[in-house]
Amino acid sequence: MKDDVEAFLIDAADFAGGTVDDVLARVLHVGDGAFAAVVAAMDNATKMLAMRLDREIRVRNPGLQYVVRSMFVGYRREGDMPLSIGERSQIFVSVIRNSSRLEVVLPLDPDSIVATPNVQDLRGKGHHGVGDVRVSMHDDSDIDRFLRDFDYWLRPRP
Repeated sequence: MKDDVEAFLIDAADFAGGTVDDVLARVLHVGDGAFAAVVAAMDNATKMLAMRLDREIRVRNPGLQYVVRSMFVGYRREGDMPLSIGERSQIFVSVIRNSSRLEVVLPLDPDSIVATPNVQDLRGKGHHGVGDVRVSMHDDSDIDRFLRDFDYWLRPRP
């Protein structure tokens, strides 16, 4: 398998007129600017948390796509949904644009989230992002808890 992947990367780099590192950077969305636009206005502490969260989401979902909106950036899995479903309903995590706090919105049933710290039910409330569950993260321990509590949602489904 490793030889197949290496051969693919070499062929893709040759086809694109670049290097294997260029292909990997594109696949992993390194430096593509989509997420950089979100964190640009954040204070340093929030930016560091957001970048860590972004990396953790990308590690779990190679090939994901960003859906950039004025108030949030959504994450969409590649090939996860039928083509007949709109782009908005394919978003599985939304990072809210905010300069001093990290918040994500998830399209989950708030009733399925029982006594989880830093989680808010957004049903019936105006909000940005896609979904009815908002999770606030203030430090690395909050991100660790988010990754643990929502790992089932963050990983692609078979």
